[in-house]
Amino acid sequence: MTAFEHLMSPGRIGAMELRNRIFMTPMGSNTADDEGYCGERLRQYYGARAEGGAALLIMGSVAISWPVGSANWRQVAISDDRFIPGLQSVADVVHGHGAKLAVQLQHAGLTAMNDIRDGRPMLTPSVPKEKEGDMGPYLFPEEAAAMSTPYANPHAKVAYQVATEEDIAWLIGQFADAADRARRAGIDAVELHAGHGYVIHSFLNPSVNQRSDRWGGSLENRARLLVEVIRAIKQRCGTDYPVWCRLDGIEFLTEGGITHEDAKDTARMAEAAGADAIHVSSYADAAKGESFTTAHTTHKPCGFVAYAAGIKSVVGIPVITAGRIEPEAGDRLIRQGAIDFVTMGRKLLADPELPRKIGEGRAHEIRPCIYCYTCISQIFVNRGVICAVNARTGREFETVISPAERPKRILIAGGGPAGMEAARVARLRGHAVTLCDKASRLGGTVFFSAASYPPNGGLVRYLEGEMSRLGVDVRLGTEVTPELIVREKPDVVVAAVGARRESPTVPGIELPHVLNGDDIRAMITGEGGEGPGLRLGPVVGTLLKLGKLTGILGRPGWMRELSKIWMPMGQRIVMIGGGLVAIELAEFLAERGRQVTILEEGTVFGAGLMLVRRWRNIADCKKLGVAMLAQATLVRIDTDSLVYRNANGQERRIAADQVIITSGATANPGPAERMRSAGVPVHEIGDCAGMAYIDGSVRAGFDLAMRL
Repeated sequence: MTAFEHLMSPGRIGAMELRNRIFMTPMGSNTADDEGYCGERLRQYYGARAEGGAALLIMGSVAISWPVGSANWRQVAISDDRFIPGLQSVADVVHGHGAKLAVQLQHAGLTAMNDIRDGRPMLTPSVPKEKEGDMGPYLFPEEAAAMSTPYANPHAKVAYQVATEEDIAWLIGQFADAADRARRAGIDAVELHAGHGYVIHSFLNPSVNQRSDRWGGSLENRARLLVEVIRAIKQRCGTDYPVWCRLDGIEFLTEGGITHEDAKDTARMAEAAGADAIHVSSYADAAKGESFTTAHTTHKPCGFVAYAAGIKSVVGIPVITAGRIEPEAGDRLIRQGAIDFVTMGRKLLADPELPRKIGEGRAHEIRPCIYCYTCISQIFVNRGVICAVNARTGREFETVISPAERPKRILIAGGGPAGMEAARVARLRGHAVTLCDKASRLGGTVFFSAASYPPNGGLVRYLEGEMSRLGVDVRLGTEVTPELIVREKPDVVVAAVGARRESPTVPGIELPHVLNGDDIRAMITGEGGEGPGLRLGPVVGTLLKLGKLTGILGRPGWMRELSKIWMPMGQRIVMIGGGLVAIELAEFLAERGRQVTILEEGTVFGAGLMLVRRWRNIADCKKLGVAMLAQATLVRIDTDSLVYRNANGQERRIAADQVIITSGATANPGPAERMRSAGVPVHEIGDCAGMAYIDGSVRAGFDLAMRL
């Protein structure tokens, strides 16, 4: 038996044979052109995943009646024969790499933002109940403006078209026509999107569908639209043409929504109508920010597996599921018979070659998804898909890594994501690369952050592995100085030394129970001298020394587990600054029983967190009892409390056993300026050039290496 034997085994859906059990999840990517056509950007986006070894790519959210009923900017259209050549060109690219292509047919129904923009009524089984959302307070102005774009059109309006018999007949015909176009374009199969709030889901959902005719009421009636669409496609395209549906295995956070028993019964009806497979997802109340990470883009590992297994127990056709399934878990679940196929979305954005690397025994070379939600957050603000850890995603056609015209000697200062990504790409292009970091390990602040957010550790391990695999000359405990530059004689120097951290100038900032980011980093990594231990007292100092000697410090995973038993922190912790670091650390501390308060001078928390993950993290912090005070300015720190000024100018006092400064990170141009005195060109990337976080740092490192 070989590793991933079951995941890499051939499979079949209907008449379609598949080379393995890994599919690309259907996702909206905003990679079509403005008129819904498939261009080079989209071809190369899917082509990269086909070349990477996936068995089937499911093109997400393809609009059957575009622009009517469409949801996104730059959504793929299949509403007219004029779109067939572009779709066929994608199929040709995918087939050229030995993969199969399906399109996910969609009418967005109550989520058809382009209908709102253009003043068309949204098609629905019933007029929906008004819901008040909770996302607005956690959006920055530019995000709110982007999400409100459809409403800015002079013709925009929110109106509803309760579907008549004629509307339903038209809708069934649109699905059948779209499937026939897919078949004629050489596309291997179609998936019906019957989940996620789109029109078929609205009919299935008893909390939306309040009809009393043959299209509402009983589950059989509510499922009638799905059943009739499947039958119409089979009649139009032939019984051998593979058709399946994506169903929500359950609906979370929604009173009166779809239950798991509903989903199982619907799957049985879909099979009886001729469906060749069932693709299991889930949904939740879209008015709640945490819904997007509870449901369709789950933060929970194997988030939908229980529902997929439940459906598999009642049908005789293959079951597909998504939901943060690691390759090891996917192989085990297929072996156990819980599912038949795994779809991977974020993972294939992070590393399109994941299936091929698994098949070739190179799983250790996979670039991991860190579940930061950078990808899906772009769709919310009407941008094309990108990935925080893969700078090529969404721009594959313009970022082909090719040999440099003239190989150079490149010296990189800093071993965080920016520096290591620059080193990786520079080596792939043939440059000789030396990477120095004054710390004793690679990773920069991302290594430190892995204690509170473990997925970041996977990125560090991947990049470390690439440094070794590609032959980068890594020198730890080495600072890049003008003298070193003169001695090494590089053609180019890259400064990726990270941000500068400044503490607020308020009375009490020097007190021993006040810690800044460098102090916390030193405690977790075991570096930075004895400062944190001395400030926290002799007992803590001794324990930290023991931790460093035994190797516990410097291992974020161990520190994460140890901290559940003991932490050198008081009970009442106040954090100054409400950005990414504060939110992640507050959740970490609150999970360990600490009483946490965050003071933020601005009006919005979570700067640096992508908006979809921000909604999740803030919701989790609130559930853990974290107090979040906006428009709060620190005035002074006392021995057991601090004073802040609120939005009304009133001073308030909070008890504090520990104060942690998480604000104050800024650009750090000083080191690069000193390096320039050696007379060699110096480029600045990452946080030292301005707060870039992981996504900006990786992209900056990649882009610079492509220019060198």
